Amino acid sequence: MQDHFPPTPRTLVHEALDGGDPQAVAAHLIRLYERPLRIYFGATSFRNLGDPEDIVAGFLADRLSRSDWLQGWRDACRSREIPLRRWLLNALNFYLKEEARRAARDRRLPEPTTGATSSEEGGAERTFEREAARAVVAEALARTEAACREVGQSRHYEVFVRHTIDRQPYETIGPALGLSLSQCGGQVRTVTAKFRRAVAEVLAEEGIEDGELDREIVRLMEALRP
Repeated sequence: MQDHFPPTPRTLVHEALDGGDPQAVAAHLIRLYERPLRIYFGATSFRNLGDPEDIVAGFLADRLSRSDWLQGWRDACRSREIPLRRWLLNALNFYLKEEARRAARDRRLPEPTTGATSSEEGGAERTFEREAARAVVAEALARTEAACREVGQSRHYEVFVRHTIDRQPYETIGPALGLSLSQCGGQVRTVTAKFRRAVAEVLAEEGIEDGELDREIVRLMEALRP
């Protein structure tokens, strides 16, 4: 399977950090993970703290305003692998506890001694992983479509989507688009290779090492299952 996921340069996030462009990193994180983080927050025992959109926006603004926060993630990756989405989730949990303590002080209530129960935490984390996996796949699909469009293969991408996502057989796609069954198969294989590269690229930006890509793909697919 390693042939399917060749070594991929860590683009975008790492290049933006190296180039001192935190805004590019912020835009990337918000596009991919703002929704999964909102859904996660709504599944935790902290959900009464406020509106999910406001809470997550406040969290991202707070952490991303710290110049060393994302560099801390890269430093942590040198000693142990930690996907960027996991770094975000851990940081959000710290932020929610901070907000809960602040709310308790404002209302002159005892500070909370515990957060969610283990079952609540487990359910919320599974929800986050599922939504994060969907975000990774959606990002990879968007990059795949752009790569196809760039080389005049928009029709290839349409065939790929119809077959792999909409589950249409070649016998339906071919006559509708004026293609033979073998042409459909060839176009799907071409786009599948681009999609695999796009997934590997997104995961590399997450801090996943080349040797761990296969296992991470399996985890993503497991998270997507109902």
